[in-house]
Amino acid sequence: MGKVKTGAYNPLPVVPIVLVGSNVNGKPNYMAVGFVNGVNIKPAMVCISLNKEHHTPKGILENGTFSINVPCANYVIETDYCGLVSGKHTDKSRIFTTFYGELKTAPMIEEFPITCECRYTGQKVEFDMDTVYFGEVIQVYVHEEALGGNGKINVLKADPIYYSGIENRYRRLGEDIGPGWRIGKQYIPQQNAPEPESPGEKYRCDIVERSARPALTIRTRVSPAAMPMAIQESVPAIIQYAGEKGYTPTGPFFVAYRDFDGHLLDIEIGFPFESGIEGGGNITLSEIPGGKSASYHHLGPYQKLPEVRTALEYWLKTNGVMLSGVTYEFYLNDPQTTDPENLETDIVYPLLSES
Repeated sequence: MGKVKTGAYNPLPVVPIVLVGSNVNGKPNYMAVGFVNGVNIKPAMVCISLNKEHHTPKGILENGTFSINVPCANYVIETDYCGLVSGKHTDKSRIFTTFYGELKTAPMIEEFPITCECRYTGQKVEFDMDTVYFGEVIQVYVHEEALGGNGKINVLKADPIYYSGIENRYRRLGEDIGPGWRIGKQYIPQQNAPEPESPGEKYRCDIVERSARPALTIRTRVSPAAMPMAIQESVPAIIQYAGEKGYTPTGPFFVAYRDFDGHLLDIEIGFPFESGIEGGGNITLSEIPGGKSASYHHLGPYQKLPEVRTALEYWLKTNGVMLSGVTYEFYLNDPQTTDPENLETDIVYPLLSES
């Protein structure tokens, strides 16, 4: 199958379409924008690219604020209209119900399922036609009916609009084809690929039976880079709380990996204890599940652990082992007094019940 040169342009099949809002001369104005994206997680930062001739940038510079409003598909006509007419000549303040949040000057659209108010950071990048403005997200507002049972945005319920510049068409969200930053673990290299060694040849798990154990944990969402700091803060807090309660840990501290959305890890940091304990504040009573588990004893630096987990999950997948979705790492010695090459970590995967 050959490739055909088709010229230089933006080839992205679809992009989210939003309405950027700003107060211009004290009046709400909204414009349709397709060049919008997140650029940082913590603090949450976004960027928008606006033509230099547009009316909206004037309001951003006047107030130092702007909003991003994500329309649902039911508002495709109004959304497109806001991209066809300019606020210089058309009053767009009455198309929607406007409300304001913490910043007071970033107009947001009540009818849209997802909106957020942003503080302009003063940072911008100038191009010949457009200017890219950077903003810090101060607050996000979501319709209750667009939230799932876990309190997170349910994208299907929000029903956002996507724009295909290649086709010049608006489209809705399509089918679910797999979990992000996870489905790739199912990849099995071709047998004829020039790989010196299959991951499964080096890393193999033992299937063991484990008893359930109560634990005291702190659950948090952090970026991978911020995880060491989260551990440094959580471990002493749990030890102090346990000491005040007269509880004694029955094993080393652990981290339970519950989810990763591509940006933030959902983790629990804790210690196992005997039964009869209780949590308090942000320290909660949890349980290390019993039953069959896949276990691997790793000797070496912590920096290797993500690579080791990926290799183990490859081996488990190719051998038909069904994981429960949570991964535990038990840290058996003190990194402050142990050389990295001698650090010991037990990696444990609770398995799904066969029933």
